[in-house]
Amino acid sequence: MNATMPQRRDLGFTLIELLVVMGILSGFLVLLVQLVDTGLRLFQEGELGQLTADRSSRAQRLLAGELAQLRGSGTGRDRDGVDDRLLVQWLPIGLPAQPEPGPTRVQVLRAAVHLPRDREVPLRDVWLAARALAAAPGLTPSELDAQVAAAREHEPLRGFGNLLLLPWRQEGADGALLELRAGWFLPGQLVPVGNDRLVDPFEVPVPGTPDLPGLVVHALTTPILTDLLHVELLFWSQQTAAWGTAPAADLRSGGRTPEGLWDSARGGWLVDVASGGAFALDRGPASLRDPTDDIHPHAVLVRCVVAQPPDAAPEGLLAEDLVAGDTSLLLVNGDRFPGPVDGGWVKVGPEWMRYARRDGDVLRNLQRGQRATKAREHAVGTRVHHGRTVEFVVPVPHARDDWNG
Repeated sequence: MNATMPQRRDLGFTLIELLVVMGILSGFLVLLVQLVDTGLRLFQEGELGQLTADRSSRAQRLLAGELAQLRGSGTGRDRDGVDDRLLVQWLPIGLPAQPEPGPTRVQVLRAAVHLPRDREVPLRDVWLAARALAAAPGLTPSELDAQVAAAREHEPLRGFGNLLLLPWRQEGADGALLELRAGWFLPGQLVPVGNDRLVDPFEVPVPGTPDLPGLVVHALTTPILTDLLHVELLFWSQQTAAWGTAPAADLRSGGRTPEGLWDSARGGWLVDVASGGAFALDRGPASLRDPTDDIHPHAVLVRCVVAQPPDAAPEGLLAEDLVAGDTSLLLVNGDRFPGPVDGGWVKVGPEWMRYARRDGDVLRNLQRGQRATKAREHAVGTRVHHGRTVEFVVPVPHARDDWNG
């Protein structure tokens, strides 16, 4: 009996089965890549956010510490002269000799401050050395050191001096970044300004003029904060009702809003735009040396916008050229832009703008040339900065109102 043998069949996957399996695996791989990419992006954003927060906290600590050193008298009736002046002017950034029409303006602060020992000692030694060299230019280094050491015995520390504080454009590709520069001086200290002339930087009505050129101010100061987008100060006067949200450059002096400029001596220095603004509480030159009518603010509000680190990916990029009259801005990828959807601030190059809303990739209803900047043209690919805003109040213990009406 012949048995029928079953036919042998090769086992394996059909082409359709392979395609189905490959499709499923591809889907899993795409999902895995997306999960990893999302995780990495969230991690990077978290790291960047923490770094920016740390830099913002440092800026707040440093500025609050400097402004807490402001010095003044609560009465003004126990002195013969004004030696604790606070003067804040709006002047063209960089203090150029011939500013462009409608220049960007920043606040330049000059004030009497308390000087801690570690800050006053080197200032005193430099002053003593300059005095010794002026009397005997041929001194050797060892002779100069000996004379300075001997002079220290007759020049005790006083604990107070003067502060010069102002924003300056930081070197960079798009011109958006600022550095905050500061210089400290002994009372009455004279500095060279060329042609064998010496001046007291705190006796010059307007820095940036030939009496105190911008290049001299730059040489006398040093950066204490970098990678900033904006710094502004608001001062609570006897008439102030609320801080509000308006930029300091838009405030009208003498109203119910804070003051964006100040002259504690009210000595006729702040009377027009060229001198740094018109201060409604100014009393004219007769008040300059009269300490009985000096006024000091109750508090200082600081608004500071800190840029993200320069080596981080841009917060936004212009997708097309932006001319001075445009009222909308096209971003390369609006979904990645960190600014609020319902309106906020952006800085493109040296120009601040305010937008009303973001529709996808478009920032609409732009208000150009904000925060005392100038509307300009910006090329495609320029960074669109948002930054992190820090706002805080520094009380002024020696606040003094206008008691004389």
